[in-house]
Amino acid sequence: MTVPKEYNIIDGLPGLGPDIMLELLSEFRLISNAVQFLDPDYVEFLDIDGIQKKINQKEFDNCINSLIQVLNNGIWSLEVMFQNTYGNAAVGIVRDSYDIPARAHYANKLHTNHIAAFCPGYLYPVYYKGQGTDGNANFKNNQIVRLEFDSFKGTLILFIDNVQQPVYFSGIEEKVRFIVYMYYDKSSCTILSLKKLIAPTSKHIENEVAIKW
Repeated sequence: MTVPKEYNIIDGLPGLGPDIMLELLSEFRLISNAVQFLDPDYVEFLDIDGIQKKINQKEFDNCINSLIQVLNNGIWSLEVMFQNTYGNAAVGIVRDSYDIPARAHYANKLHTNHIAAFCPGYLYPVYYKGQGTDGNANFKNNQIVRLEFDSFKGTLILFIDNVQQPVYFSGIEEKVRFIVYMYYDKSSCTILSLKKLIAPTSKHIENEVAIKW
């Protein structure tokens, strides 16, 4: 039997036998039920094609959407694409033990100690514990933004249109969840895929900088 390189949690697990599929699905939470909306009055969650999902923001305000899937014991990949964000958006992780309040900003006091964020450059390309770090490219609307979390190495790495970025997070030795942040009315984020990988796609690159979690 050919071993698949990755499992797409959104798209199911094609190519696996029914018994294996049921066993794996018992451990995974599907994206259709895996986004935690802290204030559903100003965001909506849409199914695009049975595979991809879309988060639309309906009001001007801070909005952090947390994926319920707990990331541990594996290599996890999240691919998203933003639109109409005007440079005010972010992706990252939050400690699984931390409950994000409604209308929170990832860079605000208290929250910033629990949320590691990659940004389009509205503040800095990378932000954590009240400090911004330069070095990564600023992702833009309609680019494929991918996070790769490796629980074995304790790293979180950003890719923009499949180009690995040099500033990453290390020393992550606890359970975390992916988050998506937006601010502007009519901003949107399409969740292209959530996958558990068999092997990491990241590698050592020039000028890499590790930020301690």
